[in-house]
Amino acid sequence: MEKKDNLAAKMKRLEEIVGKLNENPEIEEAVKLYEEGVRLSLSIKTYLEDAQTKIRILTEEGEKTVDPEKLGRKDFND
Repeated sequence: MEKKDNLAAKMKRLEEIVGKLNENPEIEEAVKLYEEGVRLSLSIKTYLEDAQTKIRILTEEGEKTVDPEKLGRKDFND
């Protein structure tokens, strides 16, 4: 459940960043928000790609435990 909460929190923060950027902040603040948004979007993308890989493996090989090492990543807590 922690990963789901983490993903939801990251998506919510990304929405907040987009909202703030739409308010035309000062350039320094906009750059900081943009950088944070890029980091968050990459983290979310990585998580979703890993989930897609896990689903593909489970579908192809039947339901069994998938070793996180097989996915190429250990955790989603970055």
